[in-house]
Amino acid sequence: MSVIQYSFKLPLRGEPPAQDLYIPIFHDWIRTRAITDDVLVDVADYAHVQGGPGVLLVCHEGQYVVDRSRGAVGLAYHRRRGPAPDDAVHGVAVGLGRLICAAKLLQADARVPGLAFDTTRLEIRVLDRLRVGNDDAGWATVSGPLQQAIGRAWGGEVALERVETDPRQPLTIHARLPERSIAALQA
Repeated sequence: MSVIQYSFKLPLRGEPPAQDLYIPIFHDWIRTRAITDDVLVDVADYAHVQGGPGVLLVCHEGQYVVDRSRGAVGLAYHRRRGPAPDDAVHGVAVGLGRLICAAKLLQADARVPGLAFDTTRLEIRVLDRLRVGNDDAGWATVSGPLQQAIGRAWGGEVALERVETDPRQPLTIHARLPERSIAALQA
């Protein structure tokens, strides 16, 4: 079974920049078509919501989010739809690759000086709860493809840990990774 509905979150290092800095950056990405593998639609500002999603770049297949939820501020990509992948590893790689590309763009932007990502950690949430439950069977379905796709992107060993065991919540996994620069990651 190939799953495409994943959420990947790469945490920021240090003190996060003000949320309002991301709004003009995301608008520029739309205007300049900085991201070409999806249709960029609009920017939404939820920074006023306590513990909420922050600033979103809404796209046809997913959303890029400066995410403040679940205790860590980071850049996330939530893939909601898209063509069926060739295989399960490709289903993971598409969303992960989009996150890495966006992180590279964001870190290179002079409007957020000093922005750095903690590449030793990655949060993964399986959003397709209809097809992949938060149980042992769901874990067995996604752990292998996650291991392979993340290992290719980071070029090293990947340690995955299932952290959310409440069956009412999405299957949530933390990856411990070898430290790499954003530029060294393979999208």
